[in-house]
Amino acid sequence: MKPHRWCCLALALVAACESGSGPTAPAPSFEAPGPADHVFWARGRGPPLPLGPMTWHGGNVLVASRTFAIYWGSEWNNSTFAADKITGLTSFLQGWSGSPYAGALTEYAGANGQVTSASTYAGSIIDPSPPPAGRPTDAALIAEVASLVPVPDAGTLYLIYATTTRGTAPFCGFHNVGTSKRHSFQFAWFFSTDGDPACDPQDTFTGHSEGLSALANTTAHELAETITDPRLQGWFAVGVSGEVGDKCNFVEDTTFVTFANSSIWHIQAEWSNAANQASTGHLNANQEPGCVYHS
Repeated sequence: MKPHRWCCLALALVAACESGSGPTAPAPSFEAPGPADHVFWARGRGPPLPLGPMTWHGGNVLVASRTFAIYWGSEWNNSTFAADKITGLTSFLQGWSGSPYAGALTEYAGANGQVTSASTYAGSIIDPSPPPAGRPTDAALIAEVASLVPVPDAGTLYLIYATTTRGTAPFCGFHNVGTSKRHSFQFAWFFSTDGDPACDPQDTFTGHSEGLSALANTTAHELAETITDPRLQGWFAVGVSGEVGDKCNFVEDTTFVTFANSSIWHIQAEWSNAANQASTGHLNANQEPGCVYHS
């Protein structure tokens, strides 16, 4: 989702309160994220989806993505908490490369070339220090990556899986771009969503735990958006919810998809301009065709 100015909404609410006529205007049903965070809204939260296809805004894409996982919090060393999540996410990130699901993104290109389905999983690390207690700042996440990675890689998405629960935050995770030591890189934040119905993709098909299924679904959303819009100048529709994952948020109309390593996942579809223009694919919340699981 692109940065959005909330001043018009604020002024409208102030004007309604000062008019003294009629009931007070209701508060919006969602909270604004950080100034440039591209969030995965929890089920039933967030602004309306923008209509129409995504357009290119002149920036780069990740032609071949690279991922590195950071597990933040001492509970990740506890096998009861970790359960199948670390091993499962490792399989997810390894199997993404060359999968038909990753191939759904190859219709998009940027100033630096065409997206491919190639992706490299660069490993993971557990940081047992306490993560932020609530919604983290971008500065805190940039500092976390910088503390663990001597020289951040410009083509890598650093996936930060925290033990922090969502609380009242209206989203399950988000992605953004930052700079450390004069090196730009992409990062994504994920709340711990065990037992969180608002982030649950309702996976009864794969045998994965609810916690793993929720993290995998949010990871699919954020990784696809980072590939097609890594520096927030790539592909998105007009509005605050217009990236490739947003347009198909919680569209889970197939039992599971199979990745290149034969692992299976119950995850959302991703938006295809080509499918939309051909009136194919699954329908999104606006009843627009165009949500697909493969190219």
